[in-house]
Amino acid sequence: MLISIIIPCYNEEKNINRTFDGLIELMKNESYDYEIIAVDDGSKDKTWEVISSYVEKYPQIKGINLMSNFGQSCAYTAGFDEAKGDYIITVSADLEIPLDNIMKILVYLDQGYDFVNTNRVGRWGGKNTSRASQSGLANKIITKISGVNMKDRGSGMKGFRRIVIEKLNLYGDMHRFIPDYISLYGAKMIEFEVDFKDRDFGVSAYKGNKRTVKVLLDLITLAFMLKFSKKPFSMMPGRLFGFTGAVIAGLGGIGLFYLFILKILGQSIGGRPLLILSVLLVIVGVQSVMMGLIGELMMRTYFESSGRKTYTIRKKI
Repeated sequence: MLISIIIPCYNEEKNINRTFDGLIELMKNESYDYEIIAVDDGSKDKTWEVISSYVEKYPQIKGINLMSNFGQSCAYTAGFDEAKGDYIITVSADLEIPLDNIMKILVYLDQGYDFVNTNRVGRWGGKNTSRASQSGLANKIITKISGVNMKDRGSGMKGFRRIVIEKLNLYGDMHRFIPDYISLYGAKMIEFEVDFKDRDFGVSAYKGNKRTVKVLLDLITLAFMLKFSKKPFSMMPGRLFGFTGAVIAGLGGIGLFYLFILKILGQSIGGRPLLILSVLLVIVGVQSVMMGLIGELMMRTYFESSGRKTYTIRKKI
């Protein structure tokens, strides 16, 4: 049994060495064979130099250096493509989750689960902050759309059977919805609670209001693709045309509602330019959303039929 441990890294020069040391110490007394694949997602610090130094010392460590910061989904995909393991486990480089939870993931995978997720308890200090409220609301909406009840989709520690990875093609920021997409294949899933620890060094590259907006926009694609049993990817067509179309159709709807109120009050609205404009906005808005969804399907066809990857590797060692 071979275990592949994948670590996406972005500006983690002060953390990745501790992650390597912890993993080597954890696995040295285990009966599993293992490999560690560190993917440097275009870091601007000395992360790659640290990875290279460990590759020279330990034959079980591999390094992948992406030419630019392609994003977390692409970093995962680069690691998945390189992984040879029967089980694949993703680990955050910042040690936010104790590494000994890997053993619990392996137990669940041995029991027959196809996907194991971790729920970070105590994140945001356990307080009802604005960020915690946003995350909780987003999880509820995603659960409603997909029917998959997972409390922490953003956790960096996950476990997969190889058959799941072979089916999973990550595009855009699709890593946020991994449990929802693999549910299309009838994967047996489980989630368990883990302690959360704030990082000691550096700043997370995956937080802020922009991330929340992206998640909300990606929900349009999620709902569409799940309905038609597709594995979507959240690229520009869905976001650009979807967001623009929603705004345009919303403005048209407001105009029509205003005219409806005037009609109830007994005023004539047939000759008002606002009526034609509002109807036109609704039509254009709906067409824009549909163009975005068609664009998503066309991009999927392009990438998968050509075999082209969504990332570029500068060097593999």
